Amino acid sequence: MKVRLLGTGAIYSKYNCASELIDDKILVDVGNGVLKELRKTNYYFTKLEMIIITHLHADHYADLPALILNLEVEENLKPIYIAGPKELKEKLTELCHIYYQDFFDKFFKEKIKFIEILPETKSIEIFNDYDIKVQKVDHYNIESYGYIINNKIGITGDTCLCKEVLNIFENSEIVITDISMIEGTNYHMGIDDIETIRKTYKNKILATHLRDDTREELKKKCLKDVIIKEDGVEMII
Repeated sequence: MKVRLLGTGAIYSKYNCASELIDDKILVDVGNGVLKELRKTNYYFTKLEMIIITHLHADHYADLPALILNLEVEENLKPIYIAGPKELKEKLTELCHIYYQDFFDKFFKEKIKFIEILPETKSIEIFNDYDIKVQKVDHYNIESYGYIINNKIGITGDTCLCKEVLNIFENSEIVITDISMIEGTNYHMGIDDIETIRKTYKNKILATHLRDDTREELKKKCLKDVIIKEDGVEMII
């Protein structure tokens, strides 16, 4: 499987907001900077099949209306699934109306298929090639989800250390992990949480959602199998 890290930063960062592109088909989160990163790579938008939004904080879907603008002008575009928390369709439609009035209403009806993720949702069963398991994680007071793709790639989304995060580590080979903080909070995991996790789990970790000071501190730590990459890096997993 191929992973391109479109963003590895937090909103308080000079890096793009956290986002991953899996096999050129599945885009996870579309925060600030993600559309421009896709443009830099000369990405063919016709390859996109699904967009997954982990939760409804702006730094995880603020670029989605602009991405839809780019999708709308593509010829021969296949219908695209957009999966996310239950208010995503309503909020995204409202944002698009604010930005572009009713310009996209017809496009939404013809090309966008929304998948509502609920706390009881266990999996997204759309593709034969992808087994996508859903984990409701703990991001304090907002509904937030992590994912396990083909029991290979885990994505925590924004979360504190919780049992669902441990389940993602248990069932993945490599985990793209929120490490926003130096010390974890009830919103985000910290370097200290990763050190705790590594006592039990030896997965490779791709650090994401990093604040700039956390990135520098994590580099100093040189934790085994904790990988820190720049925006735009592509990896085969």
